[in-house]
Amino acid sequence: MTKTAGKISYLDGIRGVAAFLVFFHHFLLAFYGSYYTFDLHATHIHNNLEVKYGQSIFSFLSNGNFCVCIFFVLSGFVLSTKYFRTNDFEVLVSGAMRRFLRLYIPVAFTLVLAFLLMKAKLYYNVQAAHFAMSDWWFGSMWTFPHPFHQLLHCLKVGTMFQGDNSMDTSLWTMSIELTGSMFVFAFLALTHGTRHKLGALLVMLLYCKITQQYTLATFVLGISLNYSQQYFAAHKKYVITILASLLLVVGLLLGSYPTTEVITDTIYGHLPHIVLRFAPMYHVIGAYFVVLAFVMSRSLQHIISLRFFRFLGYISFSLYLLHPLILGSFSSYVYLKLHSSIGYNHLVLLVFVLTTLVTLPMSWLMTKYIDTPGMQFAKYVYERWSKKKPAPQNETNQMHDQH
Repeated sequence: MTKTAGKISYLDGIRGVAAFLVFFHHFLLAFYGSYYTFDLHATHIHNNLEVKYGQSIFSFLSNGNFCVCIFFVLSGFVLSTKYFRTNDFEVLVSGAMRRFLRLYIPVAFTLVLAFLLMKAKLYYNVQAAHFAMSDWWFGSMWTFPHPFHQLLHCLKVGTMFQGDNSMDTSLWTMSIELTGSMFVFAFLALTHGTRHKLGALLVMLLYCKITQQYTLATFVLGISLNYSQQYFAAHKKYVITILASLLLVVGLLLGSYPTTEVITDTIYGHLPHIVLRFAPMYHVIGAYFVVLAFVMSRSLQHIISLRFFRFLGYISFSLYLLHPLILGSFSSYVYLKLHSSIGYNHLVLLVFVLTTLVTLPMSWLMTKYIDTPGMQFAKYVYERWSKKKPAPQNETNQMHDQH
């Protein structure tokens, strides 16, 4: 397998691509919503092309739920990999103590920014959604009364503990991410020093299946990737390449399963009922297969570690949090200004290009000045207030003499 630096690079690359595809998913929901709903009366492209795309196997490119499952699998893997490498219990304590602040600081910044945009009346999504025929989703955002009260609720408990995404549609995952992260640390702590950690993981997977806790299963599968990494490292390269390629294709195929579970006119409509019984797990299994394929294959790691993908990985959290606000303000404003003078599809393409050109630099700025300092602050708080101090040297010597 690749060295640690390379491993981090390729994991960042996967995360960056997934974050960009969530942005693409939300952009299409705003301006081509029928790709998601399969509503033939709300199409904008000749021959209902957006609906056909949504029903095709290529819709994994904009399946937001599938991409979020990839995030969760990555979290389970990344949060546990240092512990598996060092077997150091302190790694778990440090990760658990820092996790809340690491997530909360950029989330809080996003919430405040969303509130300020509301107070300044800089959201134009309601008007844009009317022309784009996406009132059911895009037109319902930032329309609630008492935004300051809502901001306080989200800052206190709403977003991080209850999944309130009223200020930013992406924030529904934050409570799941926090809970899943704490599960990873707790599971590893409870099984620390035991010889049956893998067996305990299998029991947890069975529990997830029986209780239909499919989101929790993503974190369990993420932890299990540490064993997969060790297992496949000893196999021949050509065998790994073939198997990783198959896993990637199957994973992406499962990722195209419609989130709405409306499978009419899709390949899934031809599957037997016994296979469709596992449909709620398709995105989870698909996400696991995709990440596993990259864990196994050096070739895939090299591709996803290219500079642009690593850049997307660097800004991924900020990109994920920030893009809905940009869609509701900048993108909607440009769309409304030009919609009467440019054909719809050409206009949407222009808006997408301009939105991308704005979103990526803004995400970089947020990463540099909010997210990265936030991680450093969380580390400082842990080391200053929570980290166990080493015993004084003279005390250590006294204990040694007594023994």
